[in-house]
Amino acid sequence: MATAKRVLRCHNCGAILQSENRKATGFISKEIIENGVPRIPYCNNCYQKMVTLNAGSLQHETDKDIIKILNDAVATDSLIVWMVDLFSFNGTLNPDVAKKVKKLNVIVIGSKRDLFPSYVSDSMLIRYLDERFSEFGINPVDIRLIGNEDQIDVNTLSQTFKEQRKYRDIYLIGEVFSGKTTLINKFLKNYVNKTKWQIKSELYPGTNSNVLEIPLSNSSFLYELPDLSNSTSVLSKVEKDLQKIIIPKKEIVMVRKFLGEGSAIMVGNLAVLYIIKGHRTSVRTFLSEKSEIKFTSVEKVDDMLKLNLKKKFCRPISERFDSFRDYDMFEYELEEDDLRHDISIEGLCWFSTRGKGQTLRVLLPKGCAVKECLSKVR
Repeated sequence: MATAKRVLRCHNCGAILQSENRKATGFISKEIIENGVPRIPYCNNCYQKMVTLNAGSLQHETDKDIIKILNDAVATDSLIVWMVDLFSFNGTLNPDVAKKVKKLNVIVIGSKRDLFPSYVSDSMLIRYLDERFSEFGINPVDIRLIGNEDQIDVNTLSQTFKEQRKYRDIYLIGEVFSGKTTLINKFLKNYVNKTKWQIKSELYPGTNSNVLEIPLSNSSFLYELPDLSNSTSVLSKVEKDLQKIIIPKKEIVMVRKFLGEGSAIMVGNLAVLYIIKGHRTSVRTFLSEKSEIKFTSVEKVDDMLKLNLKKKFCRPISERFDSFRDYDMFEYELEEDDLRHDISIEGLCWFSTRGKGQTLRVLLPKGCAVKECLSKVR
């Protein structure tokens, strides 16, 4: 009888993984194989590309108090509940926080599920979150999706927390707008305190940060930490009144347009996707219901950005960006894999197209995170 052996492929390029020939496709280091193949494996070539393409613009700010608090979480082997905004999240994580918690049990919760179109399945979004967290060495023990407060099944979530924490503490983390407050409010509406302790919000020992402390038993607590910095998000770079345009309140809008070489898509004056080289292809743009797009040619982009700042015909428009010096620009060469890829700008929007060997360029505010990866919606 033949012995069956699973053949592993790179999750990005599809090459069969092998550790014999470094120059051949699909090479993966023997050390990785010996330590156990990751749940979502990448060949060395694809992994290095992701690191190179997606690390250049990231200047994460990390609150030292949060790291101090998470040191206690590590010391007590606590459960981490990490919340992300499904719309704003482009797959980048704070590397300091990710490194700190990756050996703990982590539950990931994606908020604003209700704002996605009906054709987007839960499995698509769960797979996307799993892939993105796995890139940072975090293999979530569970991934949940929630909508607005009325749609949160707090009883099911509470039961999941109970099963996963195993009498230990819970530390709830997430950026501003991630939905932490919504979840806590819903949780407290159904909360019954059967312990000798009171709910309190006070300075966490050894820090200058207020932490909400909710007793779960006489010896364990749920700690809601201060918001993680969103310094790489467009939302942190623009005026507050623009956040109301960028953050969706209704169903996310998807605009599909066929673009050829020399074409470009503007999202207000905050992002531009250029088609530098390649065959005519369909590009989907996902953005909030109040954000607007404008199609133009590559050679007219600079003039259109200046004109938009003056006449305000395509929003969101920030007065903080009025020169090419205010923007970063990145270039991506997609493989001819016919898989759907996203180029996501944290906090603002994402562009999606099939890989057909085209060269794309993206312009965005300086310091904002842009990431290329397999699509959120496939």
